[in-house]
Amino acid sequence: MKMYDFASVTPLGIQYQHLYYTCSKAIRDRWFEIAQRDEGGNIRIQYTPTDLKHIYLETDSEEFEECRIVVRESLQGLNIETYLQSVQLMKLAKEILKDYP
Repeated sequence: MKMYDFASVTPLGIQYQHLYYTCSKAIRDRWFEIAQRDEGGNIRIQYTPTDLKHIYLETDSEEFEECRIVVRESLQGLNIETYLQSVQLMKLAKEILKDYP
């Protein structure tokens, strides 16, 4: 059974029930960078209480985008600037490689 709730956007990811998530829309729209400068705010999500490996972000078109869990331990001790630079490099690589078969 899917439930609805709100999650917080933070510099480390979309936070829900002490877990962090990420998705293409959040990276593409630079939510985590914005949350580092300003308050990130809350977003409406859909989730399954028995399986929090994924949450689903409600988009403007009333569809849902899957957000995957980020293992928080992998972020401990990581400089936030390094993390944000890595995200930007991944976006650039994706953009460059999109035209290759």
